[in-house]
Amino acid sequence: MANWEEAESAYTQALRLQPNSSLAGFVGSPIVDLLMGGLWSERTDKERIKSLQTATVWFLKALENKRNAATLTLLGAAYAHLGDATAAKDAFEEAIQLDPNYDEAMYNLAVIEERNDPQKARELLERAIGIDPNYKLAHYMLGRVCVRLKDLDHAESHYRRCLEIDPAEYWCNLFLAGLLVARKRYVEAEQIYRHATELRPEMAGGFEFYARFLEKIGRVAEATEMRAKIKPSERDALVHL
Repeated sequence: MANWEEAESAYTQALRLQPNSSLAGFVGSPIVDLLMGGLWSERTDKERIKSLQTATVWFLKALENKRNAATLTLLGAAYAHLGDATAAKDAFEEAIQLDPNYDEAMYNLAVIEERNDPQKARELLERAIGIDPNYKLAHYMLGRVCVRLKDLDHAESHYRRCLEIDPAEYWCNLFLAGLLVARKRYVEAEQIYRHATELRPEMAGGFEFYARFLEKIGRVAEATEMRAKIKPSERDALVHL
């Protein structure tokens, strides 16, 4: 378990000793402000909302000295987790304006744009993988966006590229299986559902999706057996999947 209090104490002491220290890559931006923001955005020993709110305060403080794409992206991610999509978009867009090749900001902005403007999300993600062809999460997200745009060939291509980079990417396996079901390629879909449930047997979602697939193709008894592997405490949460 992370010793959050000890880390916070160390950073606070560093602030007192070197209030104007800086980190290479964040030239001019106080290192400890940045580290404190990172600490509060990740810590698990405090109430989540308050921790994220504290993180934004530290990131904003770090940006007072010099605005840069990396810190703006961290700030945007904190806002996104707080549900403030407008503030998150502003931060990500400024990050991209400052550094047109900052693919992480493009990916994060695309996540926000996915539902309301999938074409814009697609453009951002295509830019991101143009910068880093091995950006697996960008390929996964691009697959999802292409499904929204009914471009199933490219959706499958990007899901498969993500899995080439990391065959253990759990949710990409499930989304690819779902796409194959929609394309009536049931044998391939079942192989991937089986792989996903073996990959993460502690995750209930895979068993539920697999069960729904089995029901769809008329194997109801097997679907019942699949659902029996889900813990009773997790079943209610699966209703919304």
